[in-house]
Amino acid sequence: MPKVLDEVTKDALDLPLDQRLTLAGLLLESTDTGEGETDSAWESEIGDRLQAVQEGRVVGLAYEDVMQEAKRRLVL
Repeated sequence: MPKVLDEVTKDALDLPLDQRLTLAGLLLESTDTGEGETDSAWESEIGDRLQAVQEGRVVGLAYEDVMQEAKRRLVL
């Protein structure tokens, strides 16, 4: 890895969990090509998932449980 990327990575990993998650989201958003295909696909996926929940085909998870599991997996 180039030295600058190594330094940025080290700094990013030193951030608190919530800031690392925010940074990850920002980096993912920065890869959007702006063509709109991704947004359209996500909107379709969100609609499908919402319909599945409303119809009782799937059950959601509590936010606290999801965050606890994310923290467990991100501990280095």
